[in-house]
Amino acid sequence: MNFDKIKIIIKDQPKFRLKQVFKAVFVDLISDWNENTTLPLSLRETLNKECPIDIKAKVFGSENSETLKALITLDDGSEIETVLMKHGDGRATVCVSSQVGCPMRCDFCATGKMGYKRNLDSGEIIEQVLFWQRYLHESGVEPRKLTNVVYMGMGEPFLN
Repeated sequence: MNFDKIKIIIKDQPKFRLKQVFKAVFVDLISDWNENTTLPLSLRETLNKECPIDIKAKVFGSENSETLKALITLDDGSEIETVLMKHGDGRATVCVSSQVGCPMRCDFCATGKMGYKRNLDSGEIIEQVLFWQRYLHESGVEPRKLTNVVYMGMGEPFLN
């Protein structure tokens, strides 16, 4: 998700458009700009073409379904992992990746063995959180909201 590009597209729109866009993405949790009918049709069409907000992912579950892993495909074709942990006390934690691969090359880590490709940008990190928030919201099962975000996915966060 490229927030800078979104801002460029709406720069000539009335100032309130940015607030409408962010509400649609982060509160209403839309996955297609056409779901936001407060935006003019021409703007929705441009946003769908230039900045689609669907997130391409495959979800894999554990036997107890308390832990789920998603493999997200980024715009450049790179793949990253993100994990959702649902806790018995109602909390939901998302583990986000900060890099594609990892430069540390730790012997015990599969990510380190794949080598380092690049740092994720802020939009790609936010996209992981947004993916799980949408997933919880659409599931209809408690918990319906994320409560914690941790950097425990692919990459070394302090190097990004």
